[in-house]
Amino acid sequence: MRHFALTVICCFLLLPASANSIPSPTAAAGTAAADTIPELELPNVPATLRDLRTRANYIVAHFWDALDFRDTRRSHNRAFMEQSFSNFISVFPYAGEQEQRETVGSLLKKAEADSAAYMLLIDIAEKYLYETESPMQSEDYYIFFLENIVTSPILGTQGTIRPRRQLEAARKNRPGMTAADFAYTTRNGRRTTLHKTAVKGELLLIFYDPDCEHCKETMAEMQQNKQLANQIAEGVRTVLAIYSGDDRELWQRTAVSLPESWVVGYESGLMQETGAYVLRTMPTLYLLDRDKKVVQKEVRPEKLFPAENNQ
Repeated sequence: MRHFALTVICCFLLLPASANSIPSPTAAAGTAAADTIPELELPNVPATLRDLRTRANYIVAHFWDALDFRDTRRSHNRAFMEQSFSNFISVFPYAGEQEQRETVGSLLKKAEADSAAYMLLIDIAEKYLYETESPMQSEDYYIFFLENIVTSPILGTQGTIRPRRQLEAARKNRPGMTAADFAYTTRNGRRTTLHKTAVKGELLLIFYDPDCEHCKETMAEMQQNKQLANQIAEGVRTVLAIYSGDDRELWQRTAVSLPESWVVGYESGLMQETGAYVLRTMPTLYLLDRDKKVVQKEVRPEKLFPAENNQ
């Protein structure tokens, strides 16, 4: 079942328009257990829709047509709902932004037919689209969900407090926006700001904690990364590593261990207190252009430096 998302894309987007439906992988294999819930029946794409974008738009708009959320055998089944959600989101990259937004609104409205099913759905959306370790993590898509969740009658005023905070954080420092400025102190004691930092090429902004084991591992990997070292030497990338916390002595003891080619700074935590940046995990990486506009937000190191380029 974990490969079914790829099957959805191939059969509905890449094959001729006449190929409108496919059997579920369990049915095709003929080995489904008696108590297995069949895959969600997929929409039949009209043969008149021939290009990839219009077909994808149709699929996301009608993906959940076959599910009645009052059918609790399916809508309360986490395995079924997670697989369906994964298949659904796998089509999103091929659809238009307006269609993505509209279909999320329609889906959540439909899910309100059963409060438990609604709660399960938004929990799955958070797991797949918000958690940083998820391979399908997408703040863009999660914003569509949050925009609807915060107005949901299912959650009530108290229930929407957390998603409202998530939405507020998600809307900050978005790709294309100028990154919020902040002041910091360098290793030589000079006070400056993000916006005044001299940049060669792109700026890799790293928020880290010297006491964080994952930070230590990630920073060590970056120091050993030949691709990053070459980019710095060639003047196509600048690294700015910032500790935003209250233990300046800790920072001073540990900052000397970071490469001289990196700009290393201390920020007293004011930017987190003001909400300029919400650091959900450590380390948190941003990729900015030379004008300090966000290129990628909360990007994972492995996406910037694939393992094969680290040899």
